Amino acid sequence: MSTSSTPGRREHGRDYRQFLPLVQVATLIEWTGTGLFLAVSTIYFVKVAHLSTSSVGIGLTIGGAVAIVAALPIARLAGRFGPQPVLIGVMLLRALATVGYLGVAGWWSFLVVVTLIAVTEQSSPPLVQAYVGARAPQSLRAKVMAVQRTVVNLGISLGGLIAGVALGSGSPDAFRPLLIGGAVAYVIVAVVFATARDRGSADPVGTTGVRELLKDWRLLGFTAYNALVSLWMPVLNVAFPLWLVTATEVPERYVGILYAVNTVLCITLQYPLNRCYNTTRRAWWSYATAAALLSGGALAFAAAPGFGADGALLVLGGAVVLLTFAELLQVGASWTLSFELAPEGARSAYLVLFNTSRTVANRVAGPVLMTGVVLALGTAGWIALAGVLLLGAFVPLVFPTPGRADQVLRGSASPRGIVTKGPPT
Repeated sequence: MSTSSTPGRREHGRDYRQFLPLVQVATLIEWTGTGLFLAVSTIYFVKVAHLSTSSVGIGLTIGGAVAIVAALPIARLAGRFGPQPVLIGVMLLRALATVGYLGVAGWWSFLVVVTLIAVTEQSSPPLVQAYVGARAPQSLRAKVMAVQRTVVNLGISLGGLIAGVALGSGSPDAFRPLLIGGAVAYVIVAVVFATARDRGSADPVGTTGVRELLKDWRLLGFTAYNALVSLWMPVLNVAFPLWLVTATEVPERYVGILYAVNTVLCITLQYPLNRCYNTTRRAWWSYATAAALLSGGALAFAAAPGFGADGALLVLGGAVVLLTFAELLQVGASWTLSFELAPEGARSAYLVLFNTSRTVANRVAGPVLMTGVVLALGTAGWIALAGVLLLGAFVPLVFPTPGRADQVLRGSASPRGIVTKGPPT
């Protein structure tokens, strides 16, 4: 038995070493294309497409809501055909939608395009994660995803730098090559995955339907909890810059500087921190730590207006650092626990549905919560948010750690390394 398994392990190792560079190259191309337009999208919508800021916000929220609903059929497709062919289709549709921005002539056409973008942007990360899960050894999945997220941040930064140079002229025509460049990047990614060998990455046909997904209380509960701890996204991208500008004496230029601090820390620390979440037990504790750090960051934001410009800058800097570490721990822990939650025969479908939590936090509920509650209430809003997040830090002490759904639902013993009664004391 040992002699027959050794060649299989060697072949799997060779396959892993071959596919890893492919995934990282595709990731760099994809997110460089995304970064080309990400940082300047709002400017394009308002100054070139001539949409009001409120209509843009409404359109983005509707697009995010549609993306959540679309996750169910996409999950079904991924479960039936595997992540690779679905990912290729998603990239081609994303390229088409990106070019579609050039034809936006009003709010309705904007809504159609932004909805397609939201659906495809949401679908891509879990499909890539499922692809990694099918090809990488279990012990290395967290490391592979940590490297991938580092590449994501590099790609976004590179795309943002290129966009900044391109828009230096101030001409509205500068947006056209950025959008075309992003679309070309997605087509290249589709070609890269289309030319890669698909070695068993598809789930067994028909193993998981939408009803089964919606009946899995562990999946739904963990998805909701992940949405809560993912609130670092709207805090960082929506509430933080608006709070700095409207409630403190800190000059606006420091928004970009503090964003740079976040980006540098993410690039340099995501891989080294993989030890904090490379087992189920550690990942569950990382969630608790991330929620506590977010709570501390919210309190720091609440305190910032009470200082002068210099003092507020230091407090805001500390808040951004807390948010960044929360981001690193939450994102990394989500890889480990979502892999363990998903049954082997339905991994793609589970990961696609689980990823809707990020859409809820970043596109749907998060922005409304930040602008309509936290910022509207000011200091009291930040304190209330801190209280909710602090309660979230105690969830791992109360609820069972997510384990493999297929084994738990059948009442069988938990797999090796999975704790079903909660974290250790």
